[in-house]
Parts: sequence; C-alpha cells; structure tokens
Amino acid sequence: MHRFLFPLISSILLVLSGCGSPDGSTWLIRTSAGDITVSEVGTTWNELDNTTRMKFLSGDNPVGDFITALGRKTMVTMEIDNETYLHSSVIQTMKKCWAQSAAFIAYKDTLAVMEMRNISETDFANYADLLGSVVWYTSSIHGHKGPERLPDLPWNLAFAFDSVTAGSTVETDGVSYTLDSITTADPELVAATLADTSQFRTFVRNSLVESRVNTDLETMKFLALETLVIDSAEVFSYCAARDSLDDSTQLASWDSGSITAGDFDGITAFLSLSGNNFSSSPAWVFHNLENQVRLQYIAGRYAGEYPDEYSVIAQRAEAFAVDQASELLFRNNVTETVTVTDSMVSAEYAVMDTVPTLPESRIFESVVAPADSVDILIALMDSGTDLLQTGFRGYPEFLSDSSDFVSRPVFRSELPGEMDLTLFLLDEDDNQWQRPVEVREGSFVFYRLVQVIPPHEAQFDYLEPYIRENLHMHLEEQRTMEWMRELEASYEFQINSNILGELPADPSAWSEL
Repeated sequence: MHRFLFPLISSILLVLSGCGSPDGSTWLIRTSAGDITVSEVGTTWNELDNTTRMKFLSGDNPVGDFITALGRKTMVTMEIDNETYLHSSVIQTMKKCWAQSAAFIAYKDTLAVMEMRNISETDFANYADLLGSVVWYTSSIHGHKGPERLPDLPWNLAFAFDSVTAGSTVETDGVSYTLDSITTADPELVAATLADTSQFRTFVRNSLVESRVNTDLETMKFLALETLVIDSAEVFSYCAARDSLDDSTQLASWDSGSITAGDFDGITAFLSLSGNNFSSSPAWVFHNLENQVRLQYIAGRYAGEYPDEYSVIAQRAEAFAVDQASELLFRNNVTETVTVTDSMVSAEYAVMDTVPTLPESRIFESVVAPADSVDILIALMDSGTDLLQTGFRGYPEFLSDSSDFVSRPVFRSELPGEMDLTLFLLDEDDNQWQRPVEVREGSFVFYRLVQVIPPHEAQFDYLEPYIRENLHMHLEEQRTMEWMRELEASYEFQINSNILGELPADPSAWSEL
C-alpha cells in the first residue's frame, strides 16, 4: 500500500483557501465525505511510527508529502468501502486469521510470564533429581510422545516414570501413560551440569517455561478439537475442483463454529502472506483446518481472560484488513492493468544509448559438505577422486538451471567468504579441485574452475529481465498517478494549502491548536 499511500510527491493539488487565522478546527483536507481538520492531521502525524515519520522527514517537502499521502489514504479507504473490498469474505477472514494469530502469540507470551513466576525451589530440586533422563511414551489421549527430557514432564508423571521400567503403564489425572523407552546420560556429565549453579538454574527456568507453556497449549488444542468434524469428501472436492464448490460448502464444523470453502479461501490468502502457498494436498488442508480451530479457541480464551489487551489486537486487525483491501484494490486498478509486451522490451533495448559492459565472470563446479565430512573429502581430493561422485550436491546459490553441480556465470562480487580471493585468481587452465572455503558456520564448499568468461558487452538475453522490470515499474507509476487523479475527481479532493504558512512548521504541534 505504501506504493501509493505514502509517495514522496512535493506538489499539492487543487487548493482552496480558508478564511481568517487557522486554528485546530480549520479544515486542511476536504473530500466529498467530509473534512479533516488541522488538529486531526496533527494527531495522525503524532501517531506515526518512527520509521514512517522518518520517510517523510527525509524528503524535500515533509509536510506537503504527508498531507497529500493522508488525503490519498482517506480516498482509498473510502474506495475500498464503496467497492465492498473491505467487507468481502476473503478480507474479513484474513482479518480474523490475523487477530487469532496475534492473540495466540500474546497468550503464549502471557503464559510464559506466568510460568516463569511460578517456578519454585522445589522445581529446581526436582529437576536436579531427574536430570539426564529422556523418555518416549504413549498417552491414552495424545498418542506417541517423545523424546522428552523427563524433568520437563509434570512432576507426578515424571516421578512415576522414574520408578518403573520400560513397558510399564501408569495413570495420573485420569490419563494412562505407557513408558515406551528411557535413556540416561553419563552421571559425570550430569554432575558437571549441576556444578555450574547459575547456568543450571537459567537452563531449568527456560526449559520448564517452554515445556509447561507447550503443555498448556497442547491441552487447549485437545479441548478445541474435541468436537471438530472434518468433511473429508468436501475437502477432497475442494482440492480437486475448487471452482465447482459453492462458497458456503462446509469443510469443517464444531460445537461453536464452522469453516466453509469461502472461509478457507481467506485462510489460504492469509497464509500466503508468509510464503505458505496453497497446496492441493488434502493433508495440508486437514492440518490447516485443525490449526484454525485451535487458534480460534485460544483467541477466544485470550479475549475472555484479557479483554482490554484483545481489544488492542482487534483494532490492529482492522488496520490490517484496510491494508489488505487496499492492496487488492491497487492490484485490480493498477498492477493488473499494466502489461509489458516483448515488443516494448525490444524497442526499449533498441534505443539504449549505451550497452553496459559486464565484468569478468567464471563458471565453476562445486560440492558442499558439512564440517564432519571435510577431512574425508580432502583425502579423496588428494587421491585424485572426483568429488562429484561423493553424493554431495553443489553450492545452491549459484547453480545453473537443472544442474546439481555447475554454476551459472558468477561475478567476483557475488562470491561469499574467501571464494573470490581464490577462484578469481586461478589460472583459466587450472581445473583442479580447490581446498574448501567455509561459506557459513559448519558448511564448506569445494570447487573447481570450469570456464573464464572475459569482460564483454551485455547481450539482450541478459538485459531483458531488467528492462522488463524497469518498464513495468515506470508504467505502474504512470498508472498510479492516473488512478490518483481519477480518485481525486471522484471524491472532490482538496487541500487548503493557503493556511500552511500560518501553521507551526512542525505538524506535531497542530494537534494542540
């Protein structure tokens, strides 16, 4: 949304002047929906986060840019409402998903603080008694669990397991647990851990907080899913032929709600924001249906226990929905209306004044190995063995299309670590495997030179994606300005710029006028 809500544009558009000396109630921005006063503009400025405020302050005309941006944001907000973007089922579901995710994080943090406060000296003593044991077990409710450190379990269960042998079943709080397996660390290692009292206590706090919070959340998950029913047939239909399924078709239901096909469209749209793209796998849909029910249950509990804190999350969710609706509006009115054709790219290339010269690049073969395999590969290399036969794969950042080992042409400036100091100093006839370079902790690259490509004039195939991207950006900027002018005309947008010279230079003072 920042592409058009916060552009640093110095010109102020249509101007109408107010009368008399301006004060906080004087209008500064006017649209067909009403006025925004000087005081309201100042309040909005004061509510900006530091990053956004600095974007304006770094420009040539911070005040003018901010007023223009605020006016445009006002128009876009009205437009997404008038065009029903904001109230569409997808946007509303995305808003709900955002609020649920934020509430889950907040509740988890709250539980962590509470659990940290509840750790007692008895907990430290119990942890020391059980330290060094790891168990695998089966719960009559939650199924197979483990490996888990024995002292991370609830004390009644932990001491019950500590007193029986593998294969035994114990019962606590009405739930049966079978100890499948238990392993114990070397007593000397345990003693060394206990000897560092400060480090041990820090470890215990962190470990117990994590395990107890996870146990709390696991219990909530069980309660949330207790009445959940997923319609497998409809899920398979959703994955196989979404367009043939009505939006109201129920995919899942439980005692206090349901998720329809239309709802799940919004869920997948929300998940895609974090790179979690929709999968056609029914298993993926089953997992996310269960996860959404769990999140909704936990969000409901958080809202009930901490209503004031949840109200803040709800307000932020509204702002999130406005952002997403605005992005969708922008895509429909700008991004998807811009087309860059092959002929446009060719024409742009033909009129270039100068064609850039590319520096020397090199193609190499590579093998990436973990630290514990480096000595073995060095021995194989010294014996003349081709490292491509070792089963390891090449350095992924530079591999050419459909190759496991051969890089694309790589410039010296692209190489990490010390690879540039060696690979680009090799004679072009040197095709021996070179000793490894650590590109990140625990990851080493062996490489050998394949080809040296001397400096040369860039060809069309190399420049084509850059030309296409630049053209698209230019046309998008043009279309954005056209769209803004259309909105300004539609909403009778005006800025009362004649009063700016009479206002304090710092807009933070306007809220008190």
